[in-house]
Amino acid sequence: MTAAAGPLLELAGIRAGYGDFQALFDISLEVRAGEIVTLIGANGAGKTTTLRVISGSLRATAGTVRFDGHDITQLPAHAIPERGISHVPEGRQLFPHMTVEENLDLGAYNRRSRPRARAALDDQLALFPRLKERRRQLAGTLSGGEQQMVAIARGLMAAPRLLLLDEPSLGLSPKITEEVFARVQDIGKRGVTVLIVEQNVVDGLSISDRGYVIENGRVVMHGAAAALLRDDKIRAAYLGL
Repeated sequence: MTAAAGPLLELAGIRAGYGDFQALFDISLEVRAGEIVTLIGANGAGKTTTLRVISGSLRATAGTVRFDGHDITQLPAHAIPERGISHVPEGRQLFPHMTVEENLDLGAYNRRSRPRARAALDDQLALFPRLKERRRQLAGTLSGGEQQMVAIARGLMAAPRLLLLDEPSLGLSPKITEEVFARVQDIGKRGVTVLIVEQNVVDGLSISDRGYVIENGRVVMHGAAAALLRDDKIRAAYLGL
């Protein structure tokens, strides 16, 4: 988890919402190349909305999103993967009546990833050996943990520089959660920068370089992940200690 200097992703003064409901208030954060960064907070805090703004599926009403030095705030969602950002949404959103391999192949749909789709598939099956065993199996027949692995692998098929993961441990047993997060660490070691939204505070921060705490649409705390795990306020609010 060694980070390069300078932000790969930078959010400055982001505001966003749904209709008359404002979900984000002046969110500012940065993710440096090579980092794993986790956003933590309660349900409804604005974590998922933040990822949606980055991936273009929700338009910010104010503020700026910069990626690799370029303003991408107004880009449409379909243009974001071409820039090197891949979003793995909450709930996996697989095609249940398609095979594992067919779901993965759909991840390599953009122009920058399509030429090496076959090599990318081999890479993902090596990273997730269980999927190699089930590559011809319908995605809807997999366990929850296996489906999450498919969702992450599909995101990686787009050859991202930045991977956005929304609640990767949702609904998973502790053992499977540990396996999924181990794979996320492997992804970071392969040079992909990762931004995670996670309610499992310990597991999320344990594999991260840094973290941000979001409450009611605002960043209220940030710092080194290890320091956040030791912070009394974090321990009381999220760990019940």
